[in-house]
Amino acid sequence: MKKQRLFSRPWLWRRKWVAVFVIFMGIGLSGCGGNNSPPDLAIAFARTTATGTEDLLVGRYTAQGHPQGHLINLGSLGLVAQSQIMASHGRFLWATTGSALYQLTPSGHDHLIWKAPSHRTILSVDYIFGRLWAVVERVDGQSVDLYCQHHGHFVQVLQGPLAITTLYPAHQGQMVILRVWPDKAQVTLWGYTRGVIQQWTVAHVPQGSVAVGTRDVYLPVTEGLRNFGIEILPLTHLGHRQLHMFSSVKDAVIEVIPSHPAYGLTLKGLIPLTGVSFSDQDLVKWPQPLQTTVTSVLSASWVIILDGPSQGLWFNARGDRFGPAFQVIAPPNTFPRAVQPWNA
Repeated sequence: MKKQRLFSRPWLWRRKWVAVFVIFMGIGLSGCGGNNSPPDLAIAFARTTATGTEDLLVGRYTAQGHPQGHLINLGSLGLVAQSQIMASHGRFLWATTGSALYQLTPSGHDHLIWKAPSHRTILSVDYIFGRLWAVVERVDGQSVDLYCQHHGHFVQVLQGPLAITTLYPAHQGQMVILRVWPDKAQVTLWGYTRGVIQQWTVAHVPQGSVAVGTRDVYLPVTEGLRNFGIEILPLTHLGHRQLHMFSSVKDAVIEVIPSHPAYGLTLKGLIPLTGVSFSDQDLVKWPQPLQTTVTSVLSASWVIILDGPSQGLWFNARGDRFGPAFQVIAPPNTFPRAVQPWNA
């Protein structure tokens, strides 16, 4: 049943990077991790069972990739998004299996905190500005809704159309909702109390990340296989919307990181996003050659740069410097599914 749902709408799960073992990682804002040293890692693995289904296992690792404790088996993995199936804040970690949402502690305990509403599946989870969010799809495919934890209970706060839906942190308690269809995308700046603040429709295919700078929203896009660009959406009426196309994939911003300051990820390294021009003047070069296409996960000032399914390095956005590298050995018969910082 799960495979039938996945392939009945193949465009719904089209994502930007297919690295080794086809692993996708999302971005979630977490309150863990100091400026001096990065926090621990949580890595989720999918393990195929004898009956052909998959279980979701979560393990805690040091910032260098050394295992800490035993794997936590959360049970059968159902229909979930390709990214953002885990979120963290402080000592707590949340993970969705589709049918349920669990809270995990560094001591190795897991607690069921929410079962998916009837005829719905919990696609992804995010912790953004003090609130736990869940993106929930109706099994009949009619809508993708947004739920928020309020006083221990999850309440529906927004009903949206059927689309790939991901959340990204913005400023002042706001967030960006990115919705993607086969032929267009919608970028919405949204506040918990204010609702829709600004909204843009984009005709190009997004690469799958959004970052909010001091004056603009940055959205990497693509045209075909080789044409890369970035949509620059102004936050004020004084700005002008722009589409910047890169002359070469080597110069292209292929992903943006919603850190403070925001960064653009290129094949050469990381560049701060401070305006509407992109140059190598402030480029922070990769300290080591990359093995695959990369993506990132945000944890306060620390960013996890993933170079493949279970290896990468840390980058301190506030200090403009790289931290340690890590490499995690996956348990037998498992497949890395997601990574998240986890402050022990």
